[in-house]
Amino acid sequence: MKKQLLALFGLTLSLSVQSQTTNESVKLKQIKSVETNTLNGDKITKTYSFQDGKLTSIKTSDLIQSFFYNKKGILDKTVKEREGSTWKEVASYFYDESDRLVKFTSKYEEGDENVTKTVTFKHEGSRIIAITKNSNSSLKFTKYIDYVVENGKIIRESERNLSQKIINKKEMHYYKDNLSRYKGLVGDKSIDNYTYDDKNSAMLLLVKNVFGENYQTIVPLIAPHENEFPIESISYHNFLNFSSTATHKTKYGNTYTYNNLNFPKTHTQNKGKLKTVVSYEYE
Repeated sequence: MKKQLLALFGLTLSLSVQSQTTNESVKLKQIKSVETNTLNGDKITKTYSFQDGKLTSIKTSDLIQSFFYNKKGILDKTVKEREGSTWKEVASYFYDESDRLVKFTSKYEEGDENVTKTVTFKHEGSRIIAITKNSNSSLKFTKYIDYVVENGKIIRESERNLSQKIINKKEMHYYKDNLSRYKGLVGDKSIDNYTYDDKNSAMLLLVKNVFGENYQTIVPLIAPHENEFPIESISYHNFLNFSSTATHKTKYGNTYTYNNLNFPKTHTQNKGKLKTVVSYEYE
């Protein structure tokens, strides 16, 4: 009986290691998204291109966003340009020796003015203090958020005003390595809920290859400034449904098809008048 249990344990461990090795060898090759306005039929096609699993560009009609990496293979800079135009937006990422995000800058046009947004991230034990300043503002800061980190994940964020009074406070809850709830405690007390499937996440592949081993803390820090890295992308499984107690937020969900490795092959999202169909290619 003992030998049978040991053999069974060995088989289970072998299958687990084999599955983990297979997942780690999977790389994204391309993601294509087609968003359709169901009222007027207008379509927006967005193509994500990858090289050796790393996101290199996102192209939408005449707009292209290019991604560049440092010597450690972590996102260093993005450049967004419009074909046939001099318009440009440049975002830069800076890290410390432990590859923790310490500064983010974004240079863009606001009306006829060139603006630079600078966000500094101060790491103080289990806390990360994010201070945002804008070059076109005389304020000491335009946003101040105090994050609390536990086991590598951000579990709480508190926004403070110029007098250091907390004006918004939220908690992040996790279940089975998935972000499950975003709960307001002070100020906006709405609750956002997320559900997931039990398959391998394509978005997790994307953010891990962009931000490295600290992706679980970097993505929530950068999500307010870069729409391509939504906060739920740090989850181990694929996002299914969103709901909120806030009346201004729209409830929506995704339905998936999968390949033989249990990664998404396609997904369809219906959100109000918009229907989005996304297809995934791997190598």
